[in-house]
Amino acid sequence: MFWAVLALGTAFFEAVKDTLSKRQLVLGDEYLLAWSYCVFGLPLTGLYLWWEGMPVIGSDFGWALPAGVCLNMVAVTLYMRALKASDLSLTLPMLTFTPLFMLATSPVILGEFPDRLGGLGMILIIAGAYLLHLGRNQQHGLLDPFRALWSEPGPRIMLLVAFIWSFTANIDKVGVTNSSPAFWLFSFFILMSLGLTPVVLVRSRQPLYQLRRNLRALALVGFFGSLALVLQMWALTLTLAAYVVSIKRMSVVFGVLFGHFFFGEQGLARRLVCAALMVLGVGLIAMT
Repeated sequence: MFWAVLALGTAFFEAVKDTLSKRQLVLGDEYLLAWSYCVFGLPLTGLYLWWEGMPVIGSDFGWALPAGVCLNMVAVTLYMRALKASDLSLTLPMLTFTPLFMLATSPVILGEFPDRLGGLGMILIIAGAYLLHLGRNQQHGLLDPFRALWSEPGPRIMLLVAFIWSFTANIDKVGVTNSSPAFWLFSFFILMSLGLTPVVLVRSRQPLYQLRRNLRALALVGFFGSLALVLQMWALTLTLAAYVVSIKRMSVVFGVLFGHFFFGEQGLARRLVCAALMVLGVGLIAMT
């Protein structure tokens, strides 16, 4: 059960990171935000590595790190493009299908197969997260994100992002089991920071000025984002990757609560019903 606590901690701090990111996304510079998330995550992951010590590196680490970084670079770029192309209420629900894709990718990459109870729990979490995302904009119906797949580029791109992340989540576990959570994260953040630096310099407007102006907010995004990943990688060493990523989707529940209490967003009661589906799903997974 300790892994479930870690996964729920991942969801909570992911929601904190998303709440802190809201202002930066409103400003429109997702590139600087993504770069800051990696760069300001280095101190915590570096401290974690110092505390844990250098691990023994396994043979699969050599391909997992470049593969994970390259795929995440592509996913981050596509994610930004999707946000720019279509409404959030049409694009974000597509991300809830990452655990569903993992039902196919995890057996291939890791040889992990959820049992029936765990699979049902994953489906409940996916359904609850999907309905919660739709609840952020009342003008969109239940099937609108799927209809938009034919008419708008954003949902199509975001569905591809969800598919890519179903691979990277498994690659994370390969990297962690062939090194350690601390070494994997520190190495990952270093390469992602280096890879995103030219993107920021080319695509961001006045990045140094924005960095100085929003230094505290960006640093907090990096801190809480890296803290969420530390807990996630720790949980990956204890259970199936698909289970961890499914419970990570509980971040939308915490996000609903934060949105209500900090931003005055409406519809709390209806959204909590959706959240109850996800909580039930977590309970089923924890019973496996």
